[in-house]
Amino acid sequence: MSFSNSNPDKIGAIRYAYRLLSYRDRSEKELTDKLKWKGFSEEIIQQTINHLSEKGFIDDTALALSLRRIAEDARLLGNRGVRIFLHRRGIPENLIRDVFTDDDSDETIRAEKVVSKKLKTIENYSDEEIKKKMWRFLVRKGYSFDTINKILRQFKIKEE
Repeated sequence: MSFSNSNPDKIGAIRYAYRLLSYRDRSEKELTDKLKWKGFSEEIIQQTINHLSEKGFIDDTALALSLRRIAEDARLLGNRGVRIFLHRRGIPENLIRDVFTDDDSDETIRAEKVVSKKLKTIENYSDEEIKKKMWRFLVRKGYSFDTINKILRQFKIKEE
């Protein structure tokens, strides 16, 4: 590996960052936090981030779109849950707004899928208990109260 203006700290930071990226894509914030935790200076961290960005290894927009698909399709999170998931992975708020649409119809479709899956595991409970469990489950998944009410009515889970 040869880097211009090479110094041992910069080489170490870049190697560490490449190793982290070999496991999974990371946001600029995630890499910055990891490099800080490892004890690299602000200057070295910034040089490393710039180097990785120039080489195309850090792309928060592409990462945000990919993570959004994972959150919606694999984890079946509600809109709020998707936003929290992206935020926890270090995606900046302005980018979350850019890649995210609060489409209630998509959220409703995901809620239907997650409820039908969950109902199979809790079918032996009373209707009241099922409603409580389902409500808490959907709130934890980040669904809006409107969507939760609509879905619970749709699945004939009594509201009291």
